[in-house]
Amino acid sequence: MTKQGFFTRLFKRLCLLIGIVIFASTLAACKEQQEPDPENIVERTSKKILTGTIYETEVYYFKSNLPGPKVVIVGGIHGDEIAGWMVADALVERKDFKGEIMIIPRANILATQLEQRYPGSTNNGMYNNVKYTDLNREFPGKADGTVTERIAYAIVEVVTEFSPTYLIDLHESKRSYSDPSPLLGDEIIYGNKKGAMLALEMVEDFNDTLDPSDTPFITDANPPEGSFNHYFGKTYDAITFTFETNRQLGLAKRMKQQNDLLNIFFQKIWN
Repeated sequence: MTKQGFFTRLFKRLCLLIGIVIFASTLAACKEQQEPDPENIVERTSKKILTGTIYETEVYYFKSNLPGPKVVIVGGIHGDEIAGWMVADALVERKDFKGEIMIIPRANILATQLEQRYPGSTNNGMYNNVKYTDLNREFPGKADGTVTERIAYAIVEVVTEFSPTYLIDLHESKRSYSDPSPLLGDEIIYGNKKGAMLALEMVEDFNDTLDPSDTPFITDANPPEGSFNHYFGKTYDAITFTFETNRQLGLAKRMKQQNDLLNIFFQKIWN
C-alpha cells in the first residue's frame, strides 16, 4: 500500500468515527429531552416501501394514547444533506410522542448511502447505468414513470394514506439566505398560508436560543415547484414546513439546530 493510500484509508476511518460519535450524541440528546410520563404509552410499528428494490426504505409509525395531531417527518430526500437524515434516524428512538407520528428517515435511501443529492448527481444523473433526477422536483411522481418519479409516487402514497395534519421535510442548503450568493439555508419554508403564523412563531423561539454570532432564521413562503413541501402544501392543502440548515456550519451544530427546531415544533402542537 502506498503512503497516499494509507492516509486516504485513515482519513475515511476518522470521518466514519466522527459520524458515529455525532449520531450517538444526537441520539443521547433526544433521549435526554424526553420527560418520563407513565401515562404516555407509545406503540411503535414499521413497514417498508419500495420493497424488493435498492430503494427499499423503512417507514416508522408511532401512536400514543395521549391526544395530538397526525405528523409526518421526512429526512433524506437529498442524500448529501446529512444533518436532516441523521436527525431523522435518531428521532425514531424517541418515546415521548403524542398523537400519531410517521417518520421516513431516509426517503431517498440510495442517495443517503452515496451522500449525494440524488444518485448520479455528480455524473449528469447517471449511476450504475440508470438515469436519476432530483427527487425534490418530482412530486407527486408517477406509478409508471422514471425511477425517481416512482420513488416520489411511493412516498406520496404512504403519506396520503396516513392523512397527516402537519408535514416536516428536513433539508440543508449549501449556503445561507444571508450569503452574498444566497440560497435557502437558515430558513423555515412553509407550503401555504395555513403554516405562516406557526412558522413565524417557531423562528422567533428558535432565534432566541442562538448565539449573537449566529445567523437568525427567517421564514420563506416559496417552496420549489415539484418539492415535497410544494405538493403537500399546495395540492394536499396540509400545513407543511421545510427546515433548511446551513451546510457551511459544522455537522454537529446543524444536527443540533434540526433537533431544536423539531422540539420547538412539538412543544407548539402538543401544548
